[in-house]
Amino acid sequence: MGKKIAVISASWHESIVESAQNAFIEKVEEAGHKTKVIKVPGALEVPLAGKLAFEQGYDAAVGIAFIVDGGIYHRNFVAHTSLQSLLDVSLAANKPFMSVLLTPQHFEEGNAKHEQKFIDHMVIKGQEAAEAALQMLNITSAGLIKDAA
Repeated sequence: MGKKIAVISASWHESIVESAQNAFIEKVEEAGHKTKVIKVPGALEVPLAGKLAFEQGYDAAVGIAFIVDGGIYHRNFVAHTSLQSLLDVSLAANKPFMSVLLTPQHFEEGNAKHEQKFIDHMVIKGQEAAEAALQMLNITSAGLIKDAA
């Protein structure tokens, strides 16, 4: 039976984020699971949406965001805080919460060639997150620890 997976996508840099989102959805739905896209404003809102999804019966989640440097250290703070919170939610729920929180060191907004590079890269990251989610769903469904006796 298919599992329910929340796909939590930040609204900033939507074309880049959606490339990972669509790649993730394609792969997990191909494996027989159901997905629901939940749009949030930005990366910092991803963990709360995941927590709520788990409380509503979702079996797994993926958080997708593209976190860029706005000329200050903001990117590092947002990336670290979002990822740590995502992991905290995953551990508290005992459910897999995959991360596609990409933080490029250099991003040229408005440069179509540069943006396309990240769109293409996020497709790969979405596929990799889907593979990880499928593996973790197998582990959590089967039970990770078995008695040796």
